[in-house]
Amino acid sequence: MRMRRIAALATSLFLVFLVSPASAHTVLISSSPQKDSVIETLPTTITVTFAEDLVSIGNSNSISVLNENGEEVSQGEVSVSGPTLSKNMIAGDKTGLFKVEYRAVAADGHVIEDSFTFTVTTTAVTTSAIEENPVTSAPAVSENKLSIYFIISVTAIVGGLLILIFIWKKRAK
Repeated sequence: MRMRRIAALATSLFLVFLVSPASAHTVLISSSPQKDSVIETLPTTITVTFAEDLVSIGNSNSISVLNENGEEVSQGEVSVSGPTLSKNMIAGDKTGLFKVEYRAVAADGHVIEDSFTFTVTTTAVTTSAIEENPVTSAPAVSENKLSIYFIISVTAIVGGLLILIFIWKKRAK
């Protein structure tokens, strides 16, 4: 009898995890300046925008902009507004290759970490002059709005209810 209960509990837990919705993770959809772009002046703000909203928990999100010597050229706190992270730059007329490193936490709890580069020169070629067929379609937005916290909560509630049912049945004997 005890083995049947254990098997039933294991099967129930397996089914709970089996029917949990799949979670698609967010992706970077744009940045300013754009990845691998060549621009004439250093921007006053760096922004990275994702396909889904981000959450701000402590210092979970970050942007760091480094020059060719590895020195930080961004300043202040990272701002989170919906799906966009932004950070101010140190004013100046610096040129060269810059590396943007970012870390963002999506609403589903997934952490996105990556980097890209851009170049500042005094004789920049605009990307619109190079690009003959610009992309006009918007990226697909995930329909999944469930967060990892919701999934964990439901799993804990169902598991707790199953344990209570087994205790109640055992006491009923």
